[in-house]
Amino acid sequence: MRNIFIFMVVFIFGLAIIFWLKPKKYSYIIPAYIPLGERFDAAFDEIAEFSKINKVVVIVNPNNGPVSRRENKYYFEKLEDKIKQIQNNGGKVIGYVASGYGSRGEGEVRKDIDLWEKEWNVDGIFLDEGVGSCDDSCEILIKKYQDYYEYIGDKVIVTNAGYIDENYEKFLKNGVIMIIFENTYDKFISPKNYLDDLDLHSGEKGVLLHTSPVDIDKKKLKRLYKKYDLDYIYLTSKNWDTISLKLLEDL
Repeated sequence: MRNIFIFMVVFIFGLAIIFWLKPKKYSYIIPAYIPLGERFDAAFDEIAEFSKINKVVVIVNPNNGPVSRRENKYYFEKLEDKIKQIQNNGGKVIGYVASGYGSRGEGEVRKDIDLWEKEWNVDGIFLDEGVGSCDDSCEILIKKYQDYYEYIGDKVIVTNAGYIDENYEKFLKNGVIMIIFENTYDKFISPKNYLDDLDLHSGEKGVLLHTSPVDIDKKKLKRLYKKYDLDYIYLTSKNWDTISLKLLEDL
């Protein structure tokens, strides 16, 4: 009996070690802010193909927010086809809405959300310029974003807080993905990353790393992804264009 007990303890301990050492697989948020032109079809085709074998949430942003079919029928139909292509290959697509760090009028934000939901077959909303760090106005902002979440309903929601403090959990809701760090890749891997001072074990989280070089330290990035209990990574190049999918494949 004693031997069986020892075996079970060793077995469970071994499983825990294996689980801890196992690399955490990346999921991606891809900013597909792609204008019409020679790269439009190729870039979206690459994202759709990437979506077949990776967990991907793609942000589409026609004009700092949605456009209607009436405004630009040709562009609308071109992008509509690309959205379907990504979705058919297993990816999720969400529409861009600016929230002005909480300062944009709620009516304007809801108008953009309505346009995405009524005219576009998207899976959810990207609330950019969100607020995860606040001072005296914290409770007001928390209520505002919680109201947005309620308004969007049971869809994919990504909020780009950019910078967070210990209040970030109050901006969360089940199903909301919070971008908790928006800065350069170099700042993220530096010893002065403010995320080290926070408890990050609540909610789904991602990081937005801009000005990412092509020669990133893949091992360090993977270690930090696991350390901060991240669920998504969002990379942009120097010009904030969609990062090379080849780089993502190499991670």
